[in-house]
Amino acid sequence: MPAAPTAELTRAAAALLESAAATEWRGPDPYDGLWWGWPRVMTGGRRRRQALIQAHARSPIDWRSVYRREPSRIAKALGIFGSVGLGLHRLTGEERPARLARAALDTLHADRGAGEHAWGYPWDTQTRWSFYPAGSPNVVVTSYAGLALAAAGDELGAGHYTERAAGAAAWTLETLYVPAGGFFAYHEGSDAVIHNASLLGARLVHRVLGAGAREAAERATELTLAAQAPDGSWPYGATIGFVDSFHTGYVLDCLCALSDLDSSVEAAVRRGASYYAERFFDRDGRARLWPGSEYPIDAHSAGTALTTLATLVERGHVERDLLERVAAYTAREMIRGGHAVHRRYRWGRTRVSYIRWCDAHVALGLVDAASALK
Repeated sequence: MPAAPTAELTRAAAALLESAAATEWRGPDPYDGLWWGWPRVMTGGRRRRQALIQAHARSPIDWRSVYRREPSRIAKALGIFGSVGLGLHRLTGEERPARLARAALDTLHADRGAGEHAWGYPWDTQTRWSFYPAGSPNVVVTSYAGLALAAAGDELGAGHYTERAAGAAAWTLETLYVPAGGFFAYHEGSDAVIHNASLLGARLVHRVLGAGAREAAERATELTLAAQAPDGSWPYGATIGFVDSFHTGYVLDCLCALSDLDSSVEAAVRRGASYYAERFFDRDGRARLWPGSEYPIDAHSAGTALTTLATLVERGHVERDLLERVAAYTAREMIRGGHAVHRRYRWGRTRVSYIRWCDAHVALGLVDAASALK
């Protein structure tokens, strides 16, 4: 597949940004299945909660409108689309993306649904390793939100963004860092080591707090480096062994941002990048969810891949051609009707538009790819 010109990538990202703004930053999410007052008999146990969530996440059509009046607004989507708008403004010089970035980030700044300092999801969440209720702040959402506000504070000279980002980083260090284990917890009270989440916390505090958080960021980096498998991959967690595309992308991108903390990061990233490039992409640039499996082709994996590959290309760990192929396929085949296609299977695709999980990450990935390829 021929490479997409950077103008095509920026147009596709801008269309996703406009679609999100038109909904006032609201939309369904694959994991929002508990965002409703289900009877207790349906939510009274871990497996029942997981079943409800997976029934929503795996459905090829969106049946949420049958029982919901309005979709949720998700802080992580606000942060990512804020970053998308800023990136488009840098690439094109146009004022419209900058205005939309401010609109998203102002809404994010005003959001106190998970407390004064951090952000979470507006729905209860049940994973295979934890449960946390709606409004619980977590490290992933707080990291994306805090990094977006920190960047916007610098670029736009907006002191209130900088202040809120500093508060988020301080909360992450004080509340989520586990000194006994040397990692950042996913949410308060959790003792599970989740590598991508721990590194996202380390990246936020390192970027915003600098020397004051260096020891914690170093230890979290060391812990994840030690968990790398001989083939270059990383497991999702210390006791959860699966490997997938987008969590691998998170780890690689975060390690690059933390490379000044440990001299062994570059060698680990080189091994991880080789595994990533060989196992998760085909010759046409399709981003696979699982290593070596042809299907599904996954939008979240594609968006994260574009961000990660842009970083890896700039650092000389993968060839530019791979980023070009993934960018071209994503821009031409993974966006329909102003939204990213959640998943493509051998015999069809899903028909649900996910603002955080797909649209936001694909838009950000297209911007990062355009910047790296320009």
